[in-house]
Amino acid sequence: MVGQAIRFFIVMEGKTKVKSRMRSTKGLTIIELTVVMCILGVMVLISIPNIGRWLPRYRLRSAVRDVASSMQLARLGAIKDNREWAIQFNTNAQSYTVLSSAGADGTWGTVDDIGYKGDVSPWPLSTRRLADYRNVSFGDNGYGSWYTGQGVGAGITFQNTRVQFRPDGTAGPDLVNGIVGSAYLHNNRGDASCARIRFTATGIVEVVHWDGDSWEP
Repeated sequence: MVGQAIRFFIVMEGKTKVKSRMRSTKGLTIIELTVVMCILGVMVLISIPNIGRWLPRYRLRSAVRDVASSMQLARLGAIKDNREWAIQFNTNAQSYTVLSSAGADGTWGTVDDIGYKGDVSPWPLSTRRLADYRNVSFGDNGYGSWYTGQGVGAGITFQNTRVQFRPDGTAGPDLVNGIVGSAYLHNNRGDASCARIRFTATGIVEVVHWDGDSWEP
């Protein structure tokens, strides 16, 4: 009888200790979770200003990357089709269009030019609008003159705001020293950063970004 009582006491004491440990563990987990949530909250508050500065640059870089990719698309299209392709910039509409043909009249800049997706003027399918990137527009934001020695006006230096790609992979018409022209883009918020996409007559796309002090790749 005494042995049974001792065993019962030991079992009950063990259960009490297990429950106590479970309660302690539960309480500790809640405390840890609260601490983690507080740390995360502080990190979010700290990161909000950084996100505000980073986002305009990200949008600008996305727009610049797409312009450069469109130039390469037009160049490769001209080589593949063995005929001229072109990109027509429109600073008023803040857009640009990839054109795969000068149309029946063979003259660029007329209403029968054909977009690379087969659409005709005003080429709704083949046109990219800078408004899609939010607060990005053509222009040098005052930095182009620092880099080139002269202002670039609306941000496009290609003749007739158009760059043409030949079947041999070159581009034209040339402006100065083998440079066909440039497209400047900038964001209208944040640090008002700027980027330049330049195309050479030999078919090389050069992209540089204004980092606040100088132009860098």
